[in-house]
Parts: sequence; structure tokens; C-alpha cells
Amino acid sequence: MKPFHLIAIPHKDILEGRLTMDVFAADLWEVYKGRAVEDYQNPEIFFKKTYLTTGLKNLLSVASKRLRGEGGDPVIQIQTPFGGGKTHAPHSSLPCLHESRFC
Repeated sequence: MKPFHLIAIPHKDILEGRLTMDVFAADLWEVYKGRAVEDYQNPEIFFKKTYLTTGLKNLLSVASKRLRGEGGDPVIQIQTPFGGGKTHAPHSSLPCLHESRFC
């Protein structure tokens, strides 16, 4: 079996040891206020670095429908273990408020 780092190649900042806590520990309020690091503030970079799981794609679809007034659940309960996307779910949804192409 191949080691995971040969199959899922980490981003350059990780390989170079430049992953800082402000990038690792995302803060949705800082994104909302426009003060987050570029990895979270810029939707283009965020989605380039984010693997969209089936669950995350479904969440974005539901949120997009809701924002357009086309249905969609008003409450979504997220049940995931550590590393399951609880932080990326709201961060992925925030760009939908401004640009539908991210949903």
C-alpha cells in the first residue's frame, strides 16, 4: 500500500512547514469581518484547497436553494467526527451569500 502523502499530496504551504494556526484553526467571524487570512477570505483559494465531499456538496446545494427561496431545509444538523468538515461547512456556505457560483 502506498503512503497517503504519495496519493493525497499536501499543499505547498504544508510541505514547506508554513501552516500556521490562523490557517489551521479557521475563524468564521474573521472571514465575515473581512480580516481572515487569504486562504479563508478569498473563496477562489478556499475552494481550490478544499475537497468537496458528497456531504459538503449536499450542504451547499441545500443552502443555495434556501437562499434563493426555492426550499431547502431551514436547519441542517451536521454530525461528523474530528476532521469531518464541521469548520469547512459554514466557511463553504459563506461565499454563497455573495456569489451563487460558489454554491
